[in-house]
Amino acid sequence: MSKYRLTTLFVVISVITLGSAAFALNVLAARTAERNLVELSTEQSMRDASIIAGLVNQLLVDQGVDSSSEPAALSSSVSIESQKLLDSLRVIDISLYDDSGKTIWSTSADLIAERTVPEPALVTISNGQIASNLNQIQVMEDVDAPTNVDVVETYLPLLAASGDDVVGVIGITRDVTTTLTHQIAETRASVSLFTMLSLVTVFLILLMFIFVADIKIFQANGEKVHYERELHDRLLVDSLELRRIGQLKDRFLSSVTHELMTPLTSISAFTGILLRNRDDNLTQRNLDQLEVMKRNSAQLKELLGNLLELSAMNDSSYQLAYSRFNLRQILDEVTEAFMPAILKKDLSIELAYDDADAIVEADDARTRQVVSNILSNSIRYSPANTNIKVSAWITDLLFTITVTDNGIGINERDQQELFTMFFRADNESTRSVAGTGIGLVSSKQIVELHGGELTLESTENEGTTVHISMPRFRTRMSAANGDSRAA
Repeated sequence: MSKYRLTTLFVVISVITLGSAAFALNVLAARTAERNLVELSTEQSMRDASIIAGLVNQLLVDQGVDSSSEPAALSSSVSIESQKLLDSLRVIDISLYDDSGKTIWSTSADLIAERTVPEPALVTISNGQIASNLNQIQVMEDVDAPTNVDVVETYLPLLAASGDDVVGVIGITRDVTTTLTHQIAETRASVSLFTMLSLVTVFLILLMFIFVADIKIFQANGEKVHYERELHDRLLVDSLELRRIGQLKDRFLSSVTHELMTPLTSISAFTGILLRNRDDNLTQRNLDQLEVMKRNSAQLKELLGNLLELSAMNDSSYQLAYSRFNLRQILDEVTEAFMPAILKKDLSIELAYDDADAIVEADDARTRQVVSNILSNSIRYSPANTNIKVSAWITDLLFTITVTDNGIGINERDQQELFTMFFRADNESTRSVAGTGIGLVSSKQIVELHGGELTLESTENEGTTVHISMPRFRTRMSAANGDSRAA
């Protein structure tokens, strides 16, 4: 059914359309037959008008009635010869009406109920013309079972003997029941046969085209589904390959980091020993050079530590160490740790807590790390004499930390790459500030491991705001994250 749904729909619509057309043709054929019959009967009545008028006049003479001014009531009896004449003309009734259309006399008053001339016919007759219409009347041959008869009623103007004034109406009623049935049947046969054959031919031609189109559509859909499956399989293979490459990268990064950490530790240790200058045989220049080595070793050690941490978080066995702690206390301690750097750059810091004394449940160390990374970036990229604001508020479900600065900001192009490993905005302001491009990446990963979200809003040369939102308590989502990574 789904394969040929277009064909099925077309067949249903076509059947309804053909049925409606057949019904309309039947109605049209019946009306055409009725119209033709009325015209034919009118013509026949006009041909027989002189005979019928003579019959009426003879009745008037026989009964001594003068119609010079208005028609008069006649006896309802008709001679046998007159009745035979009416039967030969298929006239079942002749009626005489006054100029208002009211019945005065009828040859079949005992069989046909009293009738009046329709208003449109009166208007036509008053102009000296003949009017006709198709009607259905009851003939009371059997009082208990009257017969419905289709008749054509023709109305002739009755003129005064002294002039052309219309003084009444002669009504001629012809029985056309059998004739009407035959004419409707013949008209339907002649009209419907050709029309229905034409419609069926067009239907079959359209059906063939629709059927072919349906097959084409089905084949095209099949090809589309096949292509989509191939594309899905290809994407799946590419995804698996990217995952494999990512795992190889993580293992390589972890291995290289570990290998670099060992000699770096030795370099840092021996640099510290040399800086003591116990033999007092080093010049000030030597000591300054050793200080540079120590500082760079510490920076490199921090970088390797961050890489090791990222590698550990990418490991499927990594899990957060959840505990309950006071959020305000954590923020106070992290802020206090950065006070020397804040004072050194002549910055001011504002703390805004909204009931931040409430207890939250998260990884204490990782939460401190996230806040430290964000606050460190704000201090690095904020000009002197500007303000940094740390806000926090808690709801029943979430706790949110916001760090806002008035620093150099980040342009829209760099914001799209900001959470990419080792990415740093390349401009004059950032080149003068030390950094690894790892802090934001690790912070975002830690927040997402908690089931939270880290977002950033920034305007170049105006400042940056970082929003950190995490579940207040350990949720099923965060638990599932940990379980899925451990799986």
